[in-house]
Amino acid sequence: MKSMTGFGRGESKDNHYDFSVEIKTINNRYRDFSIRMPRQLNSIEDRIRRKINEFVARGRIEVHIRFQSLKEQEKKVKIDLALLKGYYSALNQIKNTFPMLEKDIGIELMARFPEAIQVEDNEYDVEELWESLKGALNKALIQLDSARIEEGNNLKKDLLYRCEIIEKKVENIDALAPEIENEYKKRLAEKIIEYTGNFEIDETRLMTEVAIFADKSNITEEIIRLYSHMKQFKNTFKNELVGRKLDFIVQEMNREINTIGSKGNSYSISREVVDIKSELEKIREQIQNIE
Repeated sequence: MKSMTGFGRGESKDNHYDFSVEIKTINNRYRDFSIRMPRQLNSIEDRIRRKINEFVARGRIEVHIRFQSLKEQEKKVKIDLALLKGYYSALNQIKNTFPMLEKDIGIELMARFPEAIQVEDNEYDVEELWESLKGALNKALIQLDSARIEEGNNLKKDLLYRCEIIEKKVENIDALAPEIENEYKKRLAEKIIEYTGNFEIDETRLMTEVAIFADKSNITEEIIRLYSHMKQFKNTFKNELVGRKLDFIVQEMNREINTIGSKGNSYSISREVVDIKSELEKIREQIQNIE
């Protein structure tokens, strides 16, 4: 089990290039990339994504790649003569129109115009780039994966601990469930006496009302399903990608506990329900960061 939060950094250097790679991941519903790197690496971006996909299944992935060429290469300078002629002609028109401007039109001035003189990028061998980058990328991914696994294990311990708390609370509810019928019978008898005085209570009618209430407030099925969900919750951790599955199970547990809360009709049970809902909310928040 892995957390979606992590960071990894890697460096590699050979006879051709010096690479540095940083990868940061945070929680996100889907896999989402943000890659910052020199444009010279655009030709291998697809390979970079595929390699990262081997390690990260879900989350926002922020990648920052820096590199420096160690090869001695002569830079190519491109001069746009047509553009320079246009600038020169325009400057002469300005000078003729405004003779008070004494500055000569020299080479230094002409070289300042954008796009007139450009340094062209050297051509890079795609396979050479990829082979040089792989070392730094792998180191960053291994470090990232290690951080995500460590954080995932910490989350797992916390989630299992909270699941145990919920399990004990459900056991308490299970033990309290039989008292619901007796409490209702007692309250109903007290109300009858309150409204009718000391007249004799029709025991048969009373038991009928209690039976109807007991049928409506029976929470046995909900408790059984809760036990089943908790078992499923624990077993899910045996898999690798568990985030969405755990989220679904927690939703089902919430549904069952809400039903128990509405049917329980008991202060003692309501108190346990509130505690369970509080733990489920904490679990739900933690699950949002699990891959």
